[in-house]
Amino acid sequence: MEFIFDAKHQESVNKKLSSGNVVVSKLLIFPIKSCEGTSVVESTYTTDGLEFDRWWTIIDASNHKLFTARAIPKMVLIRPKVVQDPTDPDGGRLEISFPSDSDCETFSVPLRPTPSTLQQWTLVEDCSVHSMTNMDGYITQPHSSSGSEASLCSAVLSRFMGRPVHLIFKGPRPRPAAPTWSFEKLDPFVGYHDGYPLHVASEESMEGVKAMVKKWSQEHAEDSSDPQIWDTKSMVIERYRPNIVFKGAVVPFAEDMWREIVISPASGFKGNSPPSGALIRLLPNVDPASGLRNMSVPSKPLLKFRKGLDPGRPAFSCFGANAVPAGEGILRVGDVIAVKTWDNV
Repeated sequence: MEFIFDAKHQESVNKKLSSGNVVVSKLLIFPIKSCEGTSVVESTYTTDGLEFDRWWTIIDASNHKLFTARAIPKMVLIRPKVVQDPTDPDGGRLEISFPSDSDCETFSVPLRPTPSTLQQWTLVEDCSVHSMTNMDGYITQPHSSSGSEASLCSAVLSRFMGRPVHLIFKGPRPRPAAPTWSFEKLDPFVGYHDGYPLHVASEESMEGVKAMVKKWSQEHAEDSSDPQIWDTKSMVIERYRPNIVFKGAVVPFAEDMWREIVISPASGFKGNSPPSGALIRLLPNVDPASGLRNMSVPSKPLLKFRKGLDPGRPAFSCFGANAVPAGEGILRVGDVIAVKTWDNV
């Protein structure tokens, strides 16, 4: 089973692009790394990504390592909600809630903490995740409107996580993203993202993933060591945690060939896209609705059908593309996507 993006397919995509049929169908932000995402109809952005996206993360209280849903799948059930308030000095609050059976109460933290607010918080300067080190963050305290003790945030999260943890807000130290094989001079800065400010993917690519999972499952139905047949209905694009989802590109994985894109009417936006940039590990195997992880899918099917597409990491499979905004502006659902430059064209 192969998905081949050839010159004929590119011509078809170009026709769709020129007719304005390729549009943003969904915008997603993930305020707390590895926790539930929020679908929004519009979002402001800077060169660092969408507003509020991965501004917070959860760390181990003892060694300051970041936790992700790869290790603790139920993190995807933590629900952050952005509540903006222009009359609030801190811009509003991030309201954090938990599953009803968790016995964990909802609490809120400042949304855009002011310098005076941050001065009251402890700065942790030695956070790390995967192979990335030297990350910083402020240990958050409850929003002033809650009247709660300073330890509430850590206490509630620790109860849910089953170990001592802290919620931290990105600190002042710039965190550059590494250059890619296709963009050696790329120099974006990120919050608590794994690598780049944005992840772009298409609805058509997600349908391609479902087809791959279905075929792989059928091939392994009689394999006693891996008997699971995956319900593709649970294969939602949120598993891959993209920021910008588009539709109308005719074929799956058209974004593999996009090097620079312009999204209009948002002015000044270009996506510098390392092709096939989103590397698949175990996080997409976690069902965002249940918090349960399957150890096989979609990671194993994608390793069979989508491996070796990123020359920089040939052992990994890929879905979607990483992206870096070239400026600032507002993105909206319904904005039209145009490809400025294609890969190897």
